[in-house]
Amino acid sequence: MDENIPPSGWKHLTDIQIAKCLTLSRFGQSQREIARELGCNQSTIQRALKQHDYETFVERKQYPGRPRKTTAEDDRHLIITAKRNFDLPFRDITNLSGLNISPKTTARRCKEVELISRYACRKPFLKAEHKKARLEWANTYKDWTVEDWMRVIFSDECLIRIGVDPQRRRVLRPNGTALQERYLTPTFKSGRVTIMIWACFSGDRMGPLLTLEQGGIGSEEYMEILYEGLLSMVDDILEPPADPETIVVTDQNTFLFMHDNAPCHKTQEVTDLLAENNIPVMKWPAQSPDLNPIENLWRELKSLFHQKFRDLRASPSASKASFETYSELIQECWNEVGAGFIQALMESMPKRCAAVIAAKGGHSSY
Repeated sequence: MDENIPPSGWKHLTDIQIAKCLTLSRFGQSQREIARELGCNQSTIQRALKQHDYETFVERKQYPGRPRKTTAEDDRHLIITAKRNFDLPFRDITNLSGLNISPKTTARRCKEVELISRYACRKPFLKAEHKKARLEWANTYKDWTVEDWMRVIFSDECLIRIGVDPQRRRVLRPNGTALQERYLTPTFKSGRVTIMIWACFSGDRMGPLLTLEQGGIGSEEYMEILYEGLLSMVDDILEPPADPETIVVTDQNTFLFMHDNAPCHKTQEVTDLLAENNIPVMKWPAQSPDLNPIENLWRELKSLFHQKFRDLRASPSASKASFETYSELIQECWNEVGAGFIQALMESMPKRCAAVIAAKGGHSSY
């Protein structure tokens, strides 16, 4: 069977396609060739040639369609109602407008003015002091090159909820307004935790990923994480090259450690540990996950893990055996993240600074 022949079935030809069909037939092309040219079945071409004649073919009269159910004044009233109630579904907006129309008609009128229902972005709530700190941070590092960012060790904890997809809320908003506060869904640090992990990476290497036992992380637990995760990576960075003829000068300026402002990160014991090991720490603005590229890496990791979890065809379980299975899958996903993805994250850092400056300390699209 010829693979270029489309499957059988009725296809409606436009006037332009019919005219082309009649012209090609007049100049000697076969029905099979015309069908291939127009991307339809041969029976459709046969039907068109039977119903129309090259000499007498005229354009068909366009069907005017159903009359519009709303007037221009109704449209203005409906759009005003929609903008005032941007967080309500079309059904409720229709009822509030008082117009005798369906929610689908409301959706079409909103689409005509590019007011489209979309999911609200989930962003941390920003106070004035948060925006000020974010702007100061962006101005501090706005002139850093990608090479400068390559020496930063980014770290973070991440909560993985096995088999759970968070529900997203839709809002009505115009194009280009995704980050306006009224259209955001603020997020706060809460929720149940199934598995917590910690990891770090720099611009040219993936650091360790640690799967933690269930429960909260205090200062003592975080110090153990730093000993097992961060310090081992620092030793690798400062390790002399295998080739004795290669000279590499490494000191505390070779890297800069980044972690956020979680309470367990800011205890005196943790501060002393980092100082004793000559590990410089980047001052980090609060409520700024969009500035930490590891957040993008978490999304990639969660996506890979969810695919592997579905392949297990099992319900989520809190048993020790399941915990070990999940840990192995998470480690596999961490190892599968490519170097190209990390490079792209490093290249985004100057753009993140510029975005925060443009937003005057507000949210960025990262």
